[in-house]
Amino acid sequence: MYIESKLKQLGFEKTTPIQDGVFKSIGSKKHLVGLAPTGTGKTHAYLLPILANMNFERQEVQAVITVPTNELVIQVEKMLKEVESSVRVRAYYGGSNKQREQEWLEKYQPQIVIATPQRLYEYVVELNILKIQTARYFVLDEADMMFDYDFLSLLDAILPTVARAKLLLFSATFVQGMEPFIKKYFGAYDLIDTSKKHQLKIEYQLINIKYQDRLEALTQVIENINPYLCFIFVSKKENQEAVFNSIQEKGLQVVNINSTLGVKKRSKIIEDINELKYQYVVTSDLAARGLDFKISHIIHFDLPHHLEFFMHRSGRTARMYDSGVVITFMTVNDHRKIEKLKEKGIPFKNYQLTKEGIKKVVVKHNAISDEEKDAIAKIQKPKKVTPNYKKKNAELVRKAKQEIRRKKYGQNR
Repeated sequence: MYIESKLKQLGFEKTTPIQDGVFKSIGSKKHLVGLAPTGTGKTHAYLLPILANMNFERQEVQAVITVPTNELVIQVEKMLKEVESSVRVRAYYGGSNKQREQEWLEKYQPQIVIATPQRLYEYVVELNILKIQTARYFVLDEADMMFDYDFLSLLDAILPTVARAKLLLFSATFVQGMEPFIKKYFGAYDLIDTSKKHQLKIEYQLINIKYQDRLEALTQVIENINPYLCFIFVSKKENQEAVFNSIQEKGLQVVNINSTLGVKKRSKIIEDINELKYQYVVTSDLAARGLDFKISHIIHFDLPHHLEFFMHRSGRTARMYDSGVVITFMTVNDHRKIEKLKEKGIPFKNYQLTKEGIKKVVVKHNAISDEEKDAIAKIQKPKKVTPNYKKKNAELVRKAKQEIRRKKYGQNR
């Protein structure tokens, strides 16, 4: 009844597949691995059953939640307190007051710990003042990002301390390095894979700007949208500043989140974003994971260096059954990356920037494919113009196109 009442209190009209799976499996003695897209309620999937099974009278650590970034620690702590304000929770992340925490931990122990692996390692292994051996649950959230950040050595030192705890690992994708880790610590486990069951309602708009300056293209796009909240992802720090300045000069409400911001400053910005003080947020992949805002638009100013971050960026919108728009700029140098994203299942729709705004590209049914264009380009032109030259050339073109289509048909049979 606890979970049902809290879901109602939080305004959930229905549960998501990952929540259903975790709620059913939480009582199992096996460890648990949950795979689900970003924005499908993974955090509440583990918070609610952990709280439902807590003994609030026991003043000892009953659950440990590890997340890869400072922002995620703050976010999960906020979500937990919204569910259950009476629980004694401590959040440990970069920038928190170590001296004050050490003094507190000498007198008390939290019931739930939320921390980055680095801070957890410091308090548990180095200082030995945070006693997590009593924990019944140990959660690794956004695990694919943890492996990107190479937290494995820290986790190896921490996990023997919670040998009796049920391990719960959550990830959007199954990344390299995760399998040996799971084999080492999880043994036989329950797998809840909803990564293909929950299709996010995202329209992927691909705008081929060719040789156009990206800032000019961004200006055109911004003039033609009026987002509830738009995140603009930029890979290079110097470009991030330029994008921020360009939008600010237009008098729009914009903020820039970069890696140089202190924890307190970032926390204040996150609070302001939640209060809709900004319409545009310029950021790098730093904020591409785990932060839970209601975002209507995502703009990829450029493509990320690692393509898996395209999914992480795009997953900021269309959360919890909302819909969203993801706009991607493509230049002449981006074709290979775009093709790889298409192979991964990204259903791009082609758009173009015109004087009238952002217009969908209408593809003619008899349009020539890139393979056919290449084949036609290889047809040698005669050195001398001969009678019936045009007719012969047209016949060669027809045969080249026919051969390409015949090969395609043969492959697809």
